[in-house]
Amino acid sequence: MKRPVIKDWDCIEHDPIDLWMPEDPSDVEFWCNIAVGIESEEGADNFQVHTATNKAMSPIDSKEFLIVIPYYESWLKVLDVLQNTVAKCEDIGWMGISEQLSKHFKWEYEGMS
Repeated sequence: MKRPVIKDWDCIEHDPIDLWMPEDPSDVEFWCNIAVGIESEEGADNFQVHTATNKAMSPIDSKEFLIVIPYYESWLKVLDVLQNTVAKCEDIGWMGISEQLSKHFKWEYEGMS
């Protein structure tokens, strides 16, 4: 089985995301990009993910590609949640992995044929 991992990330809304701290950690909502690839191989595909706290959920129309956290402690804590989700998408090849990942995150190739 091949194991996917997050190899890189960025967040245009809060750059650099790893140094950002919100005014109210219980009311946080943002989109970010994670680059996911196979652990022992070069290369990665981009996936977008919507991250929000419970308090920030009400005005969000689409719950697709949404990861809910109780409050924002740090980017590393969010990254741990994302990595745990990514790690559950093991498969024998990238196509199987990417199909699983696209259930949780918006894949850069979504809808392309």
